[in-house]
Amino acid sequence: MLIRGNGMGGNKEPAVERRYFGLDALRGGMMMLGIVLHAAEMYLSAPPPQFSAFPADRDNSLLFDLLFHFIHSFRMPTFFVLAGFFAALLVEKRGLWGTYKNRAARVLAPLAAALLTIFPVTAIFLLDFALAAKYGVHAWLPDPKLIEQMDREIAAAGQPAGQTPAFHLWFLLYLLWFYLLLPLCGWLSRLARRREREVSAVLGAPAAVLALGLYTALTLWPYRGGQVLEGFIFFRPHLPSLLYYGSFFVLGYLCRDFPSLFATATRHVRAYALLAAVLFPLSLYASHLEYAGIGADAGLHLAAVLANGLCTWALIYAFIGCAQRYFDREAPWTLYASQSSYWVFLVHMPLVCFAAWWLVPYDLPALLKFSLVVGFTATLCFASYHYLVQRTWISVFLNGRRFDLDWPWRQRK
Repeated sequence: MLIRGNGMGGNKEPAVERRYFGLDALRGGMMMLGIVLHAAEMYLSAPPPQFSAFPADRDNSLLFDLLFHFIHSFRMPTFFVLAGFFAALLVEKRGLWGTYKNRAARVLAPLAAALLTIFPVTAIFLLDFALAAKYGVHAWLPDPKLIEQMDREIAAAGQPAGQTPAFHLWFLLYLLWFYLLLPLCGWLSRLARRREREVSAVLGAPAAVLALGLYTALTLWPYRGGQVLEGFIFFRPHLPSLLYYGSFFVLGYLCRDFPSLFATATRHVRAYALLAAVLFPLSLYASHLEYAGIGADAGLHLAAVLANGLCTWALIYAFIGCAQRYFDREAPWTLYASQSSYWVFLVHMPLVCFAAWWLVPYDLPALLKFSLVVGFTATLCFASYHYLVQRTWISVFLNGRRFDLDWPWRQRK
């Protein structure tokens, strides 16, 4: 995204066009990681209780439990921090009502189109996979009787039943909710600017990651194991999830006027990566202890929410710092990632479900199945973008303009 200002260095100036190549690529990367996350979900060996009613392929591995939990711990929080930041840039460039008009065209309209096209295909193939993995039935169209039986088993297991999931499209719904917060975000930013030096010092302190982690731990309190694995995926608004993810959006918005947080993440990226490497296994262990406990244990829950809250922010700092330090320059790969990611995100889920369903009958190593699912999905997503989307009206619909990008490996810097 292009914006007038001097970027991470300080106060905004109206004379310079600045593109945040690193953050733009990171935002695209978080969206494209959905391919890996959702493919890993099909091969969980020890799913958390929140997933107990959803079957996995009989060929599974703990490797994918680790991969799933690692990506899930930072992916959407990082995305919403960046979404808030870029929303602030858009308000600065277009004004509040211009931003709402733009977001209606780029988020609301694609969501409506996806609900009519991608959503039903995803539902069919996800049900196909679930029925094949659970009952061994491998048919194109889901059997209504088996669906009813699975619903009864889900309800008997204490899982939400009778609610319609939005699947991967939930994040677009949440974005629309968070855009309603833009006036509040603007007011908070103006209020904070009255004490600009103090606020910048607080957000720029290396230890701010601890304070943010403690706040996030509070928002994680309603969740079992301190992990956000339930509630948010349905069309019905889920208040704990809105509070949890919305906090990242608001903080990201404030980072436009107070870039010291991003600057600190950039300077100390190795330290935050090391902190995250320590906290991630601790967070997994704390969540495991709570899940394994008999009855409610406030001490175990406190440990789980603290470990997960701190781990999430350490990873956010590490990824933002890495993006700013190593990728904040114009390059074919970063440009291609940022422009293709929206399309890749929208269409990846039915492809993942289809590929995973197709492989259910075959007795193959989980790593091979996972690799085939990811490879198949990524190939179709990027090929379709390259040849069918970027130069057409679909690109205008999603991104506001057409592109004519060559494959990154064929471009010269």
